Amino acid sequence: MIDRFQAAAEAAGAVVRRFSSLEDAVALVREAAGPIVAASELPETIHQALYPVTFAPPEEYRNIRTCVSFARAGIADTGSLLLELSDHLERSATALPPVHLVFLRASAIVPDLSALSATLATLLSSRTHSYLSLITGPSRTADIERVLTIGVHGPKELHILILAGE
Repeated sequence: MIDRFQAAAEAAGAVVRRFSSLEDAVALVREAAGPIVAASELPETIHQALYPVTFAPPEEYRNIRTCVSFARAGIADTGSLLLELSDHLERSATALPPVHLVFLRASAIVPDLSALSATLATLLSSRTHSYLSLITGPSRTADIERVLTIGVHGPKELHILILAGE
């Protein structure tokens, strides 16, 4: 299923890399992102592993090159990622920087959207205001004279870091 997910994500324009350990993935993030990143909510293990990377305050997101986030799930049919971004500042973190690096556990990849029905129900009922986002590839639009433009409404690059050893 990981191969299917990777093929679909790459067909949509994402860069996909697999890691056998969190430490290897974090090393790539440190190298690619630099010392300061925007970030949506991360699991504590990832947050701690990223040290000494500094997390920028929301007012700086527009000046930051890279966002780091965590996907709740991946959808093999489409190469899409499910992110829970109920805090509006988290949505800004994933939309403003031109490069988006997303951690995804291999065990969280499902065959299709219908396989996420229980997960979606749980996430949508867990808060009074839930915001879920399905991301497929880098941001793209063709709403101006049908000319495809990458990165107008979000990141120009999407890098998916699959944690196969987790």
